[in-house]
Amino acid sequence: MPSRPDRPAHRIRHLLTSTRFRALLALGMVLGVGGVTTLAAWTSSATATSGNITTGSINLQLNSTAQPTLTKSLNFSELGKSGMIPGDSNSALIKVNNLGTGATVPLKYTITSTSGGALTTSLRMTVSSNGTVANKCTDGTNVVSSLALTLTANQAIGAVDRPLPVGATENLCVSVQLPTTPTPPTNSTSNIVLTFTAKV
Repeated sequence: MPSRPDRPAHRIRHLLTSTRFRALLALGMVLGVGGVTTLAAWTSSATATSGNITTGSINLQLNSTAQPTLTKSLNFSELGKSGMIPGDSNSALIKVNNLGTGATVPLKYTITSTSGGALTTSLRMTVSSNGTVANKCTDGTNVVSSLALTLTANQAIGAVDRPLPVGATENLCVSVQLPTTPTPPTNSTSNIVLTFTAKV
């Protein structure tokens, strides 16, 4: 009489070959795939949208002249003086504005000088912010002091890019002096043009 197969081993083989066990394995595979899919869904996104973007503008004005421009020149008749002798000086006030229509952002401005005539190189220029004519522009906040003028076009007057907020005015006092030394040439003239150039 043949021996009976080992009962535990027989049960294991029966379990591996049974239809129900195969179905459970297939279900486990499906559940496993479903688990991967669920993990893949753990993502998120968000968007950030800017507000309106608009451009601004500046309005450089000198002495309240309502003429918007980025570059403006002044030929100072106030600084003109006939019969000037060594030791003389003449001063004038200039209002630099960022006012009026079109002034919506702060500006920065630069001052340059272009001079002509044989007397130019004998002259000295002093500029101060909020200085006074009575003190020959030596008070206030110094921009440049006793600067020797040259015949070079667009000679820099003080530091570049002076800030000027929207709606602001800077009162500049400008003084031109004729020193006693060295001895200036006689019967000579000079003409000074200051140019104010603005940018944002």
